[in-house]
Amino acid sequence: MTPLFKHTSLQQLQGNFTQLSPQAAPFQDDTVADIAAFSQFLLKKQQSNAISALGFWCRKANILAMKKHYMALNHSQPRGLVFHITPANVDTVYFYSLLLSMLCGNCNIVRISDRSGEQTYQLIALLNEFLSLHPYSVLNSLCAIVSYPSNAQVITEHFSEHCDMRIIWGGDDAIEKINQQANVQHQVCFPDRYSLAVIRLSTNLDVDLAVTRFIRDFNAFSQQACSSPKAILWYQTSLELQQLFWQALRLALSKDESQFSQTAKANRLYHLQQLILLANINIQAIDKYSEFMRCELLTFLPDMLLHHQGDGLILSYQLQRLELNKTDKLQTISCFGLNASEQNQLAAVAIRTVSLGQALTFYHYWDGVDLLEELSC
Repeated sequence: MTPLFKHTSLQQLQGNFTQLSPQAAPFQDDTVADIAAFSQFLLKKQQSNAISALGFWCRKANILAMKKHYMALNHSQPRGLVFHITPANVDTVYFYSLLLSMLCGNCNIVRISDRSGEQTYQLIALLNEFLSLHPYSVLNSLCAIVSYPSNAQVITEHFSEHCDMRIIWGGDDAIEKINQQANVQHQVCFPDRYSLAVIRLSTNLDVDLAVTRFIRDFNAFSQQACSSPKAILWYQTSLELQQLFWQALRLALSKDESQFSQTAKANRLYHLQQLILLANINIQAIDKYSEFMRCELLTFLPDMLLHHQGDGLILSYQLQRLELNKTDKLQTISCFGLNASEQNQLAAVAIRTVSLGQALTFYHYWDGVDLLEELSC
């Protein structure tokens, strides 16, 4: 390909276009070894919870488990060059698909949004540091990371023209805009989704465990990840236990180092006003705290969450029966206190159901897409 070195809007953050070259086959030993070494590097750095979670995910044991799944696909070749377009609101999610693509033997160009958060650049700096310590790593030939404004259409067109596959992490509007700019033959898109939690507390002993697990799903990425719960649906739980939960959640969040930013806290009331206008929500009560805002609803439909912008706003609703309207926008239902039969009942209306605390845990099968299958042929 002919890289746009001289385009004034293109900033090279990592890698070199001229070195990019796909491997002969997926899951080559040197790729597995280098990514496993990068895993150990990230875990030793302990930069943040999200980056440590990435490091744990790409440990060698998990890579070998994914290789076993890949072998069952009867695929034998990488796609070639994969162009990744990343989201601005979830700082580390793009790196999972990047690592999967490298494991599948592809070389990659990753476009970082110019609105990306601090963790995005921390992760790129860590990758550069790792590669400076391992100058002969195969990862040098498998990855280049760039940044440019979304209105630099000519750059998107150029990379799209030369890639063998494109991955778009973005909302519906962004996906539509990019597809209008440049079509590709093979593409995977992750559009707007929303998620929620269904919780049943039976005793006081359940409260602290539920709070600990809920924070794992709720607090990261300013509650803006597609799998972050935007609402808690209470099932067969007394109001007394619910009140204990809110009190314990407030206390735990007040002690958490990764609290919501001042901007996020200021945005909550505006987000609620937008929900009232766009989703026609019917409010029974509102509790405003520094740690979060709780909004108790009289009625609930999952599609209300399509307009939810995160930032620590929690919708709360008393669910009488385990019945929800099925919609392809409902990605994850995080469950606590439900038996297997009840979770299976909910699984029929969402892309996936997980235990509370596991909503942000990444799998190669994500959002209904087997990325190992898509990234190879």
